[in-house]
Amino acid sequence: MSSPDRVATFSTDDIPEHHRDEFIRDFYGRIQMRLDITPHLDAPLRFSARTLILPEMSLSKGSVSPMVWERNSGLMADGNDDIILSWNKGGYRFTMPGRGDFSTDPGTAAIFPMDRRYSVASEDSQWTVALQFKRSLLAPLVKNLDDVRPDSLGRTLPPHRLLFDYLWSLLHMEGPETLAPLASRHITDLLAVSFGGMEAYTRPPGVRAARLAGIKQHIARNLTDPGLNARQVSRKFRISERYVRQLFAEEGTSFSDYVNGERLAYVHSCLTDRRQLLRRIADIAFEVGFTEPSTFYRQFRLRYGMTPTEVRVLTEKDGNG
Repeated sequence: MSSPDRVATFSTDDIPEHHRDEFIRDFYGRIQMRLDITPHLDAPLRFSARTLILPEMSLSKGSVSPMVWERNSGLMADGNDDIILSWNKGGYRFTMPGRGDFSTDPGTAAIFPMDRRYSVASEDSQWTVALQFKRSLLAPLVKNLDDVRPDSLGRTLPPHRLLFDYLWSLLHMEGPETLAPLASRHITDLLAVSFGGMEAYTRPPGVRAARLAGIKQHIARNLTDPGLNARQVSRKFRISERYVRQLFAEEGTSFSDYVNGERLAYVHSCLTDRRQLLRRIADIAFEVGFTEPSTFYRQFRLRYGMTPTEVRVLTEKDGNG
């Protein structure tokens, strides 16, 4: 089933059980994915996924039963030379004729080129993230692309972790399809850096965007941490404090102003939540680091044109009206 243009969803729960295996093997496996699919560990075939269609690539997140995926000579007659980069909860065990046997650690990536034969087994795919992209995107940027080991992209090195975090954020973003062309360019930059290319570009736009997105996610999760500052973030992401500040300066703000704005927005969201009407305003403000009441009230009014008390009174009136 699909929803607006660039987002497609699929679940075997929508298919009658007596047709399920046939549909997964024939339609979803051989026709759509161009792979042979068979059950693994005697588990029934189950599959659910949400796919974001981007220029020259597609990005999916799903949950599947233990399966064996095989790209064989017959299917390779389609001439498809895409590359699939996939992470899953339990890791993969796979064989590529002429290259040997490989395995990936839980949660790390495996590289599957569609112009090679391979067989892949997954035992724990409660979550799987897969990016399929055109080889032509990376060929001009990465020397000896075919020599990259299929198990060489993990999540321990900063570029690899940055790539995964950016893809994960896109999959959980509301309305990511509206940013499709930009997201595709960013992903291409991150892929090139992760595959060891783009030596001439120290900070491609996609890398900057992904770093900034990751930092903003970190800030959102740690608003109540009194130690949240540019130095802490620089250590967390293994970049310089100066670079952290530069990323925000390129957006026309500063690190401290951005954090302050997010903390004010947090307080405002609490004041407009009728479930929190009994909480003291001072307690909410203190929770996210506003220790000086006069400074907090001045900044809040400057941002929202109302005092915190006026926002709460308005919330109470709306609830009673």
